[in-house]
Amino acid sequence: MFRKIIYFLFFLAIAVAGGVAGGVYWLVVINPGEEIKQENITAILGKESPVYYSDGETRLGVFFDDAHRQYVAFSEIPTDFVNALVASEDNQFFEHYGFDPAGIARAVIKNYQAGRVVQGGSTLTQQTAKNLFKRSSRSYQAKLKELLYALRLEYHYPKEKIFEFYANQFYVSGNGHGLGVAARYYFDKAPGDLTLLESAFIAGSVKRPNYYNPFIKKTDDAALLARERANARARYVLRRMRDLDMITVEEEAELNNHEIEFNKGKMGFALDYVMEMVTKAVSEPEVVDALEEQGISNLSTSGARVITTVDAGLQRKTLYSLRRELSRLDVRLRGYSAQQVQEELQATDYRGDSQLIEGAFLFGTLVEAPSSEEGEGDSLRIGVDLGRTLGVGIIDGPGIERLGLAYARWQRNRWSESTDKDRKALTAQLRLGDRVWVSVRAIDDHSRILLDLEKFPTLQGGALILQDGTIKAMAGGSENRFFNRAIDARRTMGSAFKPFVYAAALQLGWSPTDLLSNGRDIFVFQGQPYFPRPDHVSKNDEVSLSWAGVHSENLASIWLLYHMADHLSLDRFYEVADHVGLAPRQLGGEVESYRSFRSRVRDRHGIVVNRDLLRQAAFERAVLSLEPDFMFEGLFSEYAALRTLHYGLGFAKFSEEIHERLLKDEFLDADSDDKLTAKELTELNFQKGILAVNYMDLMKLQEELIDLRRGVEDPMQLFYDPSDNYDPFEQKIMAQLYYDSLRERYTYVRLEEPDEHMWRVDFDALRLLVLQMNSQEQELFWSSVSVGSLLSSSALDMVHSQVELEYNRLQELPAYSMEVLSAISDFRVLVSLRYLIAFAREMGIESQLEPVLSFPLGSNVVTLIEMVRMYEGLVTGKVTLFGAEDSGSGDVLAVIDRIESDKGEILYRPQRRVRRPVAQETALEVGHLLENVVKFGTGRYANREVRLTELGDGLFRELNQAFPLLGKTGTANRYTNSTFLGYLPGLSIDGRSLVQADGYGVGVYVGYDDNSPMVRNNTRIAGSSGALPTWTAMVKGLLAEEDYGGRLDSVDLSFNGLIIDRPSLGQMNLAVSAEQGGRLIEPAYDVDQYRRHQSTVMAVGRLSGGGRFVPARQFRPFWHESRDLVEENIPVH
Repeated sequence: MFRKIIYFLFFLAIAVAGGVAGGVYWLVVINPGEEIKQENITAILGKESPVYYSDGETRLGVFFDDAHRQYVAFSEIPTDFVNALVASEDNQFFEHYGFDPAGIARAVIKNYQAGRVVQGGSTLTQQTAKNLFKRSSRSYQAKLKELLYALRLEYHYPKEKIFEFYANQFYVSGNGHGLGVAARYYFDKAPGDLTLLESAFIAGSVKRPNYYNPFIKKTDDAALLARERANARARYVLRRMRDLDMITVEEEAELNNHEIEFNKGKMGFALDYVMEMVTKAVSEPEVVDALEEQGISNLSTSGARVITTVDAGLQRKTLYSLRRELSRLDVRLRGYSAQQVQEELQATDYRGDSQLIEGAFLFGTLVEAPSSEEGEGDSLRIGVDLGRTLGVGIIDGPGIERLGLAYARWQRNRWSESTDKDRKALTAQLRLGDRVWVSVRAIDDHSRILLDLEKFPTLQGGALILQDGTIKAMAGGSENRFFNRAIDARRTMGSAFKPFVYAAALQLGWSPTDLLSNGRDIFVFQGQPYFPRPDHVSKNDEVSLSWAGVHSENLASIWLLYHMADHLSLDRFYEVADHVGLAPRQLGGEVESYRSFRSRVRDRHGIVVNRDLLRQAAFERAVLSLEPDFMFEGLFSEYAALRTLHYGLGFAKFSEEIHERLLKDEFLDADSDDKLTAKELTELNFQKGILAVNYMDLMKLQEELIDLRRGVEDPMQLFYDPSDNYDPFEQKIMAQLYYDSLRERYTYVRLEEPDEHMWRVDFDALRLLVLQMNSQEQELFWSSVSVGSLLSSSALDMVHSQVELEYNRLQELPAYSMEVLSAISDFRVLVSLRYLIAFAREMGIESQLEPVLSFPLGSNVVTLIEMVRMYEGLVTGKVTLFGAEDSGSGDVLAVIDRIESDKGEILYRPQRRVRRPVAQETALEVGHLLENVVKFGTGRYANREVRLTELGDGLFRELNQAFPLLGKTGTANRYTNSTFLGYLPGLSIDGRSLVQADGYGVGVYVGYDDNSPMVRNNTRIAGSSGALPTWTAMVKGLLAEEDYGGRLDSVDLSFNGLIIDRPSLGQMNLAVSAEQGGRLIEPAYDVDQYRRHQSTVMAVGRLSGGGRFVPARQFRPFWHESRDLVEENIPVH
């Protein structure tokens, strides 16, 4: 019986083996299927993956068309590359039959030992099969199917052909696929010209091209790391070749002494900005890994559909708006010189747009030039041959008006209007045969192509529209190719950073109604003086926080940053300091030692607590403590002066440095490069004046006044002379006692040139006056003397006593305790700056930010997409990021909505991380501030230009009201960058109003790539004159494309008007005086939100019984709000 079972199993095994072998023979040899045929493989290698706009129907581009392919036959593949690829990927390729059992076994053992997948067992044939025929998953069934295809390839094709298939389908960093593209892209060579080292690199990079590609990295450091990785990978391949005796030890050693010399070649095609970004996005590891899970190793030959977030209509209008404005501004700055234009057009290899549609920008040749007798309007006709079978277009009268106006203003001044003479002067430069840059204004009913004359600009810029963090439209410059300035250009965005600083202040207890100092002042941080200057004349020495934004006040904004921590209690200050890494750390459940914390604060952050700093801190605490005493004594004006008084630590040194610079200037020749200009001289003397007023100097004056009193009252000092105590080597003027006839008081002060109302008091006359008084009168006289024309002597005594008291209290505490540090201005400012940087990170800004006092003025360099994302977050309270945290791929993934199979199955959708770093109350207040900027401030152009008439005819045209918008200008130092950032509100559900949600973040910048100033004569391209016109045009395009007119309730608008309806969160819409810098009108009262023309500030708080507004000082740092709400990739079915 047992023997029968053995026989049965033996014959069963033979039968099964025979069946399997027969089945394999049938599937591999007799009936391999149509897929294995040469024509099918050729079709697969030529397969395209289309890319669509957000509607999923309008085609944007394709991966990859014929321009991305350079098929290389095996006979053209260099032997070095064949050896290198075989050595690195499959050293048994020419011996095995499609799979390598020994290789599979080795991979299984190594992966088991490592506890993870560290080595694959697939042969080149299997990889070719997987890439050609797709593997649906990583299941054993899919792997067996892949093995079957490998066997089919091995039987029906020679090894050389299989290698050829593989060498023509591997991916090359979004630039196509195959060895031909790789050789041209990395080294600007044909495959046959590759060196052994170059072949080794390409062979080693086929699995992870982006990992080794230095051309796609965003920073120099990242590019350097990629080069290091590339060299290391090439050396690995060379070592494998040496192990297999493909090269000698000497050859390997020689090549190891050389670095790979990359030389990026031109591929013979150029992707537009959107397609370029899509190619980067699909090359991100997150996307590659997700597609690998679905068995797609090469997107370009998979036939998958890539659906982007970009709206086709918005994209056309955004690119058109930016190009037109860059053309106009270039004429404003550089004019229109026929010779210059021809030279610049000759130098460019850009060919313009390829389609003849409205809004296209094209190059053409003049075939019909205007005559000198030709007039304007309909009589003007300039024929332009657009070439490339596009036909001949006409520049007519309207087509010359815009550049004619810019040309007139370039010739004369920015207020000039163009005349017939100006337009004729411009057209007279055009000659037959000239190349011109034109835009298609319209194609009329008679198929006439109506053109606008443009100027191909050297000025550049970027424009971007986001919605919930996704890219709806972008333009990265005038050429629509290569460097995408909307995403990658790092620029100084100027005052556009101010609302971010205001939002941070609101989070830390400030209110939009708080008054900020707006006068010239000094700010000292880490021993360095900073004298910020305004960029315009302001008549208000104090402005509300909200109005500081409306009129973009530099001085008030920096003052706010310097005092940002003023409303924090010690506990709250500790929490903020702890969150930004400036409090004792928690290490393994234990608090960092005092000694360690002291060393970290002192040595790393430069906070050295000594007696001088403690006295300064004591003075600042004394000023706050004395407010009730001064109010009780009725010393209101003196306390106001005391609040603005600096302690003066380091002022003597700063003043001496200025004095030396002024002294040096006196001895310089008039034509010396180092000679100060009149403006610089005025500024330095102004700074000296600021430095001359401080508490330390007042105390010296007080001491001199006491000495003067002794000399006057002491009968033993009959020959006392005040000048005996004067040091002639000091750089200070001798103090004198004056009678101020204007204020009717005596004052002891240093004056270089006393005003007429200041009468110097003679010593003998003073003595006579004082000796006639009784002791009580004498005490009253001396205590009422104004020291430095600022504080009375008695008030100064009060301050001195309180300073000593505060100093003694601080001295009793450990020098680096948080209580002491919280009183040190340097530490408080450092905590505030670190908070801004941490807040910016939470808002999605990845650029390196420096903790400097000029932070509100936009001194840091950031990208446009970071700024638009930030503005969207400030208004909505929500920031949407894409991809895994810290992956650095968020920007490019923002352009991908989803990737589908050719059957419509979702293969990939970017992971969304939604943060809420801004409380709704803060977003409401910031949003109203930005609305005020457009209504009353630097964004008024948008208020004038974007009206309800944009929404359609009929009732909208009759209403002609301003459309509520939010935004802020930004102008970089020296006019190197012009920015406007803002938000188009969304529509309420009922269509009766707008809301601060579901809208669009819109941003524009213009500027030269080399940061040259945008200045000519009296023309200064600021945020309002440079970026705002493009921004306004983009918003108009948004209103049309998103059908705001069709979705708004026009009947309701006719009764109530259009407003931004904000949720009730305890806010009040308070009346303010614009003339007084946005100061609250008292008694305070709430204004109906439909009265948009009235100056108001929206703030959270309440009215007291006396009609005084009491702000709700909220402590809402971003970590109280923010959390990542992760929306995972949509599951694949």
